[in-house]
Amino acid sequence: MKRVTFVLAAATVAAVILSGCQAEQTVAPNSSSSASSTPTQTDDPTAQDSAQAWADETFGTFEAFTVTGSGADKIVFPDDAKSGFYTITWAPGHYANEQSGAQVYGEDGTYHEAGMADYQGDVASVAYGLDSTVGPAGWITVGPGAGDWSITVSPISALPALPETGGYDAYLYAGAEQPAIFSSLNSGRVNVRQFNGIDPTDSILPQEDFTAVGTLLAGPSVVNVQLESVSPWTRSTN
Repeated sequence: MKRVTFVLAAATVAAVILSGCQAEQTVAPNSSSSASSTPTQTDDPTAQDSAQAWADETFGTFEAFTVTGSGADKIVFPDDAKSGFYTITWAPGHYANEQSGAQVYGEDGTYHEAGMADYQGDVASVAYGLDSTVGPAGWITVGPGAGDWSITVSPISALPALPETGGYDAYLYAGAEQPAIFSSLNSGRVNVRQFNGIDPTDSILPQEDFTAVGTLLAGPSVVNVQLESVSPWTRSTN
């Protein structure tokens, strides 16, 4: 059996993939707290405040909670946390094992593409439950090769602003419509998806040269940035 602790979180949250669950737990928040670092924010503070208010109205809010475990597990979302983001922290070297990631599934058991965290680095965050066409999120599944892990689930409004450089993370975007290029600093494909709470925009897609090129639609919106390597990325308009 896994061990479970619940912790109030102020920012990012993580979560799970792959089948092979050993236990199932419906979690509720507790009163302790945890802290995690966030990248430098570049959006205007007033616009970010507006985006946070939009996120609360569009996706709802709840008390963040943290679950810890080892290997395969299943974390069921509380009723008020069907949309949010999770931050997963793995023990070093987790990616050497097979099935070490995390994945979100719908209440009907369907695979949610915007909900996977499968990363060579030690920490990743992913926003989930943003696509109204696929239904509510139901749970996170952690793979049997994940080793020791910790997942924090938080409301969308706790996301940091989209920066000019970052990692495998989710962000709030409060800016204007503009062309954008997300480039890996070393190697590895960059995949960017943007959500406005109405329909999945998927405005930026990965390219063969390992950059994501397209248009960031006007905010407020949520942006998931995912990488195939531990390389950070940079964002530019040309």
